Amino acid sequence: MTLMFFGIVALVACLGFRVTFLYTIYAVLGALLSMLYLAIDIQLIMGGRRFELSPEEYIFGAMQIFLDILNIFL
Repeated sequence: MTLMFFGIVALVACLGFRVTFLYTIYAVLGALLSMLYLAIDIQLIMGGRRFELSPEEYIFGAMQIFLDILNIFL
């Protein structure tokens, strides 16, 4: 929610002004959020916590990791 609000503010600010640091801040926040998703999904696959994947769900786990890494670069 906060990231969406910051994106809307950045969009409005960039319409009238050339503010390049907002683009950088928005990109860094998006990358950090994607890396957080990656860390959570790796922890989910590794197990040992409250939530974990069973060994039969290896395709689902591999797909999650692949999509998280793909999301970092998009």
